Amino acid sequence: MKRYLMTPGPVPVSAEVSLREAHTLIGHRGKEFSDLFSGIEEKLSRLLDSEGKTVIFPASGTGALESLSANFTGPDTSVISVSCGVFGDRFREITTLTGARMINVDLPPGEGVRPDKVASAVKSNPDASVLLLTQNETSTGVFNHIDEIIGELPKNGRPLVLVDGVSSVGAMPCFPEKWGIDGLATASQKGLLTPPGLALIWLSERGWEAASKRKCPSYYFDLPRQKEYLYKDAPENPYTPPVSLYFALDAALDEITSDGWFAERALAARSLAAGIESLGFDLLVRDEKFRSPGLTAFSHSSGETSAILKRLKTIGVEPAGGQGKFKGNLIRMSHYHDVRWPEISLALGSLYAALGESRKQAGDFMRRAFEIWEAN
Repeated sequence: MKRYLMTPGPVPVSAEVSLREAHTLIGHRGKEFSDLFSGIEEKLSRLLDSEGKTVIFPASGTGALESLSANFTGPDTSVISVSCGVFGDRFREITTLTGARMINVDLPPGEGVRPDKVASAVKSNPDASVLLLTQNETSTGVFNHIDEIIGELPKNGRPLVLVDGVSSVGAMPCFPEKWGIDGLATASQKGLLTPPGLALIWLSERGWEAASKRKCPSYYFDLPRQKEYLYKDAPENPYTPPVSLYFALDAALDEITSDGWFAERALAARSLAAGIESLGFDLLVRDEKFRSPGLTAFSHSSGETSAILKRLKTIGVEPAGGQGKFKGNLIRMSHYHDVRWPEISLALGSLYAALGESRKQAGDFMRRAFEIWEAN
């Protein structure tokens, strides 16, 4: 039976990406790899609208977050950690292990981060040197407006802003240089539409300066060591990279940097959400402003959410279940990849089939979804 992967990571990759990943292996200390690396850097600069280079090394998104924490926090630092879900909590847990003093700001799952709340925490803790934010909370489908949050921060003496972009970069606008982000972490297997295995980190000039003044306790995650190799005339990695994934990422970036990509992801999210609601499901994120372009989280008032998820998998559609307090009571369906009307129809039709006895609650779900799709 053919299966349709709709988890929030890994996400489906295109045939072009898969074919590029199958490229004949090349040495990672030669000109061919340096040229590949340089081409990827140029495409990432376009994606992020930045002149700075991006560190790329073998790891998961968690590894990217650990690298940020290891290079900027320790027993001598106070850190403001803002969390609205499982992955905000994870960034906090990773940073806590460095011995940093944590100042926690928590929001109920499903709610977005309001800029004034973060600004208030920063003003109340002038000794805090680092602020942790999550752009896209995969556990709930919340999309936080990082540009608005940073725009409300004090202009002088503000902390370094470190952002978890693991599930956002590639699927929604993220412009670290323009917005004032100092450290951005992401990974290959979500919005970058590449198989798992690559961690990516972008630093501002302020971020690089701060990192150069600290002793990183990790050899592998040391960002200044990465910089030595990244800014060579012929860039390379300090350790052996997964060469095949670099080929895959190079192809995926061609898709992601095409005109209208972000608008298409947002349209797919709105259309799918309209259909899901018409089917009788409850969207976890009530405020449309904070709904993720990458995934949608929802449950069913019948209490049959877990059973519906099992039925979906039985018919070959595989979204993800809930995490933390939502385990067993949430469905998380991703739309990171090139989702068009056929994919939306597949998702909604499969949900209708999986509803079982609750199917009678379903309204004209295809009509509502198509009205939004057609209007754009």
